[in-house]
Amino acid sequence: MKRSIEDLTAMARAFGSNQTAAKQWLDEGFSPGDAKAYVYAGCFDIPRTSELRHAGISPLDIARTGLAWDFCSGTISMAEMQRSIIPKVAEREPELLLVES
Repeated sequence: MKRSIEDLTAMARAFGSNQTAAKQWLDEGFSPGDAKAYVYAGCFDIPRTSELRHAGISPLDIARTGLAWDFCSGTISMAEMQRSIIPKVAEREPELLLVES
């Protein structure tokens, strides 16, 4: 998909990147704000970061684990990432838990 120079400039400016990286983030469907949040949380691999987003793992969740580098470099799997995040989310938001009787 062709991006306007304004789109590329806004994305590149969001987290101090170049237009090539900005295009990659835009092509994966990230807004400048979302890309900036994930980058500041430690994410650097765009396709792997997209996996996090699709799994419902927010930049705040990933930042709290300190595992962004490990996940983006392939050192840990999505399953391991989810195991380290889900209990923390459950503690923070107990009303979202489904309790079976």
